[in-house]
Amino acid sequence: MTFNPADARPLYHQLAGLLRDQIHRGELGPGDQVPTESELADQHHASRNTVRLALGLLRNEGLLISRRGLGSFVRDAPPLKYYASLTGSRAKRLDADRRRDTFAQQVEAQGKTPKQVSTVEVITADDEMQTRLALDVDAHLGVRRRVMYANDESVQLGDSYYPLDIVQGSTIMNEADVVQGTDHVLEDLGHTPTRYEDEITWRMPTAAEAQALHIAPGIPVGRLARTSFDQNDRPVEVYIVILPGDRHVLLYDVDAE
Repeated sequence: MTFNPADARPLYHQLAGLLRDQIHRGELGPGDQVPTESELADQHHASRNTVRLALGLLRNEGLLISRRGLGSFVRDAPPLKYYASLTGSRAKRLDADRRRDTFAQQVEAQGKTPKQVSTVEVITADDEMQTRLALDVDAHLGVRRRVMYANDESVQLGDSYYPLDIVQGSTIMNEADVVQGTDHVLEDLGHTPTRYEDEITWRMPTAAEAQALHIAPGIPVGRLARTSFDQNDRPVEVYIVILPGDRHVLLYDVDAE
């Protein structure tokens, strides 16, 4: 490739554009190894620094992954679909006959193996949780924190916050997997989730999030905060899920009626 002198973009953007087009056209397919830095530099008469910057740009876009000592490869897994409008579906829960939570169902439906690692704790509600859960100052919460995996790759962080008076002593406050799903447990406790309010924001990950999810520099995350309301319209759960932007497509199925 000869770089276009009339193109105002930096050379590494032009090189990244060429490689991006090859990926989109399928010339470089999922799992394929990209030519090495030295090979790309020779092929395109570019400096190693230009090549390095181009590959870094494509890694930040989620198109490439690096394997230590091996080089760069086209990401071989498509983005995970996060069906936000189905994660709270009571019908889906009942169809599963309390055998699988909705995360497991969604991951398995996409041909992957799900896993969750959970921890629980009791905390004092901060300003956000006091507002979302309509709690008094210094109210206590039960918190269930999860790292969620698909094919052994950490893909999501999910923290659920509950008024402690609802969940104390229940399986929600046990670190073992709640295979039937926490909404089923809430229903058994007399608080059937009947509606949800979602708030979605985008930002850069915290250091802890980047470490837990192995997020490359420059990749933003989506933060979905879902408040669940029971049959009496009491807020009973705030679920905050962190979704790396290079690994997820957020989908809603909205009834037009």
